Amino acid sequence: MTIRPVIIDIRLPAGLAGPDPMDIDVRCFLITHPSGIALIDTATPGSTSQIENALTDLGATWADISDILLSHDHADHIGGLPDVIAHAPRATVWGNAPLTTRPLADGGTLRGLTVLATPGHTDGHVSLLHDNGALLVGDLVGNTNGTLTRAPAPFTADATQAEQSLHRICQLDVQRLLTAHGAELPNAPETLRALVHA
Repeated sequence: MTIRPVIIDIRLPAGLAGPDPMDIDVRCFLITHPSGIALIDTATPGSTSQIENALTDLGATWADISDILLSHDHADHIGGLPDVIAHAPRATVWGNAPLTTRPLADGGTLRGLTVLATPGHTDGHVSLLHDNGALLVGDLVGNTNGTLTRAPAPFTADATQAEQSLHRICQLDVQRLLTAHGAELPNAPETLRALVHA
């Protein structure tokens, strides 16, 4: 099993996340499984070339994508969905309302991933726990300049729910923590506990 991040650099215009323009990365992930590859999120429009390069690195093609799982419905995570579907039309798309997909139910399993409802950032936000202990948290937390942080308040629908979701994942036996913004940090369980209990 391989988890391969696909890193897309984007620029947020002034006024969206603060008074100045901001450069950030957004990550989607390719996860190999015995009968193909699952794609977690689709990044922004125009991201298919980076996804295709990552597929090539894995010795795979678009035809190997069996499933597309969407952590939540913000544009930097689902904006590339129409392009991805055009390249991988046989893939099943999984997500939550208001997305027009098959639902990801809390506790459900798919391709070695257990679905965890982690609302707050958005109503239908989910995290995915792989059988190997890797937790893909979408935007529940992120890596900001080497520090694990909560999602920015302007982009979080319900801060109280988000905090409850953070406490939920803090109870899990996690070996790795993969965020949609920023590189993987070492010592994931300790880093997460430090954030939650600070």
